[in-house]
Amino acid sequence: MSAKAWLDISVIQCPNCKRYYADASWYVAEIGADIECGICHTTFNTKKSATDRIMLSLKINAEGKVQEAEIARRLSKRKRQHK
Repeated sequence: MSAKAWLDISVIQCPNCKRYYADASWYVAEIGADIECGICHTTFNTKKSATDRIMLSLKINAEGKVQEAEIARRLSKRKRQHK
């Protein structure tokens, strides 16, 4: 038996040293929080520094452990409009 779970993530890049990070999209695209780079210590806005946003599909085994991850689809880097 295998189940699936999904995770919406954004890839961001430090504008100073160019290091890449991945974080939950609600934190990046929805809130647009500022973070400090762990390498060069520059503080930057995640939303302005986003390079990609994807939906990951995770295969989960009977013990609840992730077995595989794949890109299910690419998403817009913009904030979702709530109706």
